[in-house]
Amino acid sequence: MEDDRLLTGLTLAALYLAGLVVGCYSVFLVPARLPGGVEGMSLVLVLGLGGGLGVLGTWGTNRLVAAVLPGLGVLTVVALASATGPGGDVLLAAGVKGDPGLGTVGELMLLAALAAPLLALVVAMRLLRRVPPAPTPPVQ
Repeated sequence: MEDDRLLTGLTLAALYLAGLVVGCYSVFLVPARLPGGVEGMSLVLVLGLGGGLGVLGTWGTNRLVAAVLPGLGVLTVVALASATGPGGDVLLAAGVKGDPGLGTVGELMLLAALAAPLLALVVAMRLLRRVPPAPTPPVQ
């Protein structure tokens, strides 16, 4: 019983750390473009991986808290990247004069970081609500 609690705790911690990694990776991919020149590769990663890891964590641990932990990791990194540093530096700019689309992606990234755990939570609640099929009786 104690081993199960330890394994679950380590899994939940790993989900949060995975969210931190996805957030770091996404912050530095803000200038990357999707095929066709459309900006927003980082938004796709934040929504897809942040939400997907949450659903996968819920499926593996059978706990609802696992759905939001990767998204909270992403949100932590995005919030820290949006804050100004001591020299006025910022990783996620709200507006860039030379490339206005880059500033838009920076603003949308915060919204995507908020939406990813919510989407994962909705899907995870539906996943946990499913009733497993009844066992079939043995054939005699």
